This record gives sequence, structure tokens and C-alpha cells, in this order.
Amino acid sequence: MKKFKYLLANGCSFTVGSCMYENVETHIDLTEKRNKNRFSKKLADKLNLKEINIAQGGGSNDRIFRTTFDWIENNKQKVKDTLFVLGLTNNLRKDLWSNYKNEHIVTSEIYQDIKYIARDCNTTEDEVNQWRNFELKYLINEDEIEKDLIRKCLLLNSYVEGNMIFLNAWRRSDVVHSDLKFLEIKTEKYDGYNWNDYIASKGPGGDHGHPTEFHHHEMTHLLYEYINEKF
Repeated sequence: MKKFKYLLANGCSFTVGSCMYENVETHIDLTEKRNKNRFSKKLADKLNLKEINIAQGGGSNDRIFRTTFDWIENNKQKVKDTLFVLGLTNNLRKDLWSNYKNEHIVTSEIYQDIKYIARDCNTTEDEVNQWRNFELKYLINEDEIEKDLIRKCLLLNSYVEGNMIFLNAWRRSDVVHSDLKFLEIKTEKYDGYNWNDYIASKGPGGDHGHPTEFHHHEMTHLLYEYINEKF
């Protein structure tokens, strides 16, 4: 296997480890337990690497690409020694900039979070709804979104010389690319690329279908075997 020093993980709540335990956001001890048991930490420990997890709950694929690129630009001396694992998420999430807050704001779904967008942009829910309804009716095509997603994956992967693994956690399990390292999940009950479907094959997941500690443990094993095969 190639010699790496760092494991950088990025994604949404699945990669953060959110909802692995009940009330994780309000109990510091459980948050610490979560961080020790999420797949990126377990995998980094098995590979003897330093874990760097920059995922964010509710984050979009645009946010994943933006923050991964920013990390690369700010850590150029570490890039050649870094293995990247990106947990791609729902393709209808958006990375939005608020002029009011002068920062990026998180929206979990294009169909949801209207009141939070209104709050973070200092406007009314009616105004946000008008924009959302127009966008959904005239500007959204999921096939085109997924084509663009693959383009961005190819560009980012080439930027780090192929040292990047992708986990598919968006809605369609067949959208992968032969030139990219998409983890194919093979268990007794599931054979495919979609993390959501894999969790469902094991029975009920955690809160809102999130991976539990068991799922993170098994994902660690699957990634470890895949890395030893591909690198």
C-alpha cells in the first residue's frame, strides 16, 4: 500500500457520525464517543494515519468540493501524503452564500429549511418560497446535476493524483464512474454502491436512517479491504 500520513474525510452527517447515538448533539461525552467510533477515525487508526474530518451535517456536495479544495490549497505540503475519502450526499442539497451573514449557510434539502434560509438571509419565508418554487419548476434536472457531480469528482480526483475514494450516499446507486474509486459495498444482504441502501439492508438505522456504530464499524472494514486492494 502507498505510504500516507493523513486521512481526510469529508461529507455530510453520515461522515461526521451524527445520530450514531441518541442525543449526540447535546451530550459532550457522547460526541467524544461518536468521534472515536466513526469510520474515518477507526480507519485512520487501522492504517496508522492522522484523521482529519471536515464533514458537516446537512452539508451539500458543493460544500464537500469547496471545503476539500480549500483544505488542499491551504495544506499543499500534506496533499501527497493524504488519502481522501469523500462521502457524497443528496444531490438536491445546496451550498448557499448569505450576504446578510457574510458566510456560507447550510441547507439540508432544496425542499426544506425555508425558515432557516429566510432567517440567515434576513428576508421573508414568502420570498424564499418564490425563489425555491421557480428553481424547482424551471431550473432543476437531477440527471444534469449528477453529470455535473461526476465532472467535479473527476477534476478533484485528478488534482490529488487519484488518491481519493468516493462513497455514494445520494439517491441513485448506479451513478458511478469507471475512472474513479467508488467503494462497492458487498455484504451478505447487499451488493451495490449506495450507502443508504446498505444501511437499509441491515435493518433500521439510527435516527433518520443514519449509520449506527455497527454500520461505521463495518464500513471501516470494507474501506480497509478496498484500500489494500486499490493502493
